[in-house]
Amino acid sequence: MTRETRSFNNRISIEALLEKTADATVKLGPEFQHYHRNLINLSSRFTEGRFHLAVLGQFKRGKSTLLNALTGEAILPVGVIPLTAVPTFIQYGNTPEIRVKYKDGRPADKFSGGSIDERSAYMARFVTEEGNPQNRNGVAEVEADLPASILSRGVVLIDTPGIGSTFRHNTLATLNFLQQCDAALFLISADPPITEVELEFLREVQKKVPRLFFVLNKIDYLDEQELEQALDFYKHVLSEQAGLNNESPVFCVSARNGLKARAMDDAEGWTASGMAELETFLMEFLAREKFNALADAVSLRAVDLIDATLMEAGIVVQALQLPRQVLEKKIALFEETLKQTENERRLIHDVLEGDKKRVLVFLEEQARELRREAEKFLTDIMQQSAGKNNYAKSRKIDIQNAWAEAIPVFFEQQQATLNEQVKQRLLECLASHEQRLDQLVETLHHTAADLFQVPYHPQRRQEALEIQRKPYWVLNTWNTDALPLLKSTEQRMDELVRRNVENIRWSMLQNLNISFARFASGVKERLAETVAATKGAMEAANARREAQGGSAAAEVDRLGDQIARLKRLKAELAAFGPKSTN
Repeated sequence: MTRETRSFNNRISIEALLEKTADATVKLGPEFQHYHRNLINLSSRFTEGRFHLAVLGQFKRGKSTLLNALTGEAILPVGVIPLTAVPTFIQYGNTPEIRVKYKDGRPADKFSGGSIDERSAYMARFVTEEGNPQNRNGVAEVEADLPASILSRGVVLIDTPGIGSTFRHNTLATLNFLQQCDAALFLISADPPITEVELEFLREVQKKVPRLFFVLNKIDYLDEQELEQALDFYKHVLSEQAGLNNESPVFCVSARNGLKARAMDDAEGWTASGMAELETFLMEFLAREKFNALADAVSLRAVDLIDATLMEAGIVVQALQLPRQVLEKKIALFEETLKQTENERRLIHDVLEGDKKRVLVFLEEQARELRREAEKFLTDIMQQSAGKNNYAKSRKIDIQNAWAEAIPVFFEQQQATLNEQVKQRLLECLASHEQRLDQLVETLHHTAADLFQVPYHPQRRQEALEIQRKPYWVLNTWNTDALPLLKSTEQRMDELVRRNVENIRWSMLQNLNISFARFASGVKERLAETVAATKGAMEAANARREAQGGSAAAEVDRLGDQIARLKRLKAELAAFGPKSTN
């Protein structure tokens, strides 16, 4: 049996186990509906799992041509015009369609049908500097659906701006979103050999992307001896200057010839271009790595949900068998714990409000410091540009042009730095509250479990399932357009500083407000779910006994059958997770 077949069979097995688990859970009773919904959602996330693969490289290395070849459709614009910093996500769809989404929330524009040339021309209106200079249209992202076999495995190919083009801020925009990608293809070619700019970019990429593969493109320009020399040279450079071992694969391809072969359905030409080997590798990698990552995460989460369900079901079974007076006494004892928990929740809320104010003060301090640094930065540029030209009007134009080139790079760097600083403050602030919330939830569960003598297993955190989120791309449009007529260049500089710093400050302020609001809401919701899973189980047992006319033996037997079934399913699901869970 091949590795791909095993992965497929395992996928089917996990999906079937999740379906059976959801069925067993819902049969326990209506009070277990929330576990049933969580299991159904978990199954959907597993089935629809997305793997984000970015394509990186210097301007004119052939990234767009490579992506076009992999998908079999020349939809991405190619040529001498650089791309904007608008992200392009290429994903699977039965019918080709392009969707353009905007930052201001207006309805997306859609384009479907037409020829490949028409779809490519439509996309060029939004993702190239020629069609959409400095993203004046306010595009947030572009999605393209294509019926390509490589995309049918759940991979999303992401086109990125080329580094080293006139628009240097595109490099920073690319770096800022890479840390949420699952893997990347790094393109190099023989025209010219790998540059210091590329090596510097590569060193940064290595810090952010967990899996990196290399492609030597444009081999159709080289004869056999030149290709061997070029390959040896690149491997040496990657080893000596990028710290990569010689085992890192370098795929030699001609994306241009591969695209032609795909268009003509020429299997031999596709193989000769080197694209067949790259495609096969990616397909096997996706089948293996993506499945393993998702299988581990989903299995762990499913086991957690089963443990929580078993604890609640165990409380119901034990409560059904207790004398009424004993059950009422245990519920009263649990009520005392609930009162203490509510007091702790209020304390978390009060302290959280104080911490929020302190983080916002930190943001304002950093914004003021950024204004000072920006003023100094633009002043230095103004003085340097002014010294090169004695004619007043030309001097002013030179200054404005210099600012227009420097502002995107400067503020992208500053935003990335400030974002990390504020993020760290936020995480430090919320960590203590998260720990206190965990303790409260543990206390409720342990109290309920002890009262009814049922096993309880602490649940793991859920970050492992976040691999399906769409990568974050910096989308700021730095305002270097003509401003209203001002009295002096200094006043224009002040306005540029104010607008750009406020852009960053306001964006981070909104994110902080949302983060604190979501956390506070999450605290309340999580405690409410815990109460429903503990006190709710006790009250449900009382209601069931009333419905059975005081005799609960049949209900205990029925619940016992479903509990035994869940325990068997738990063991089967745990076998697909990390060895530590077996």
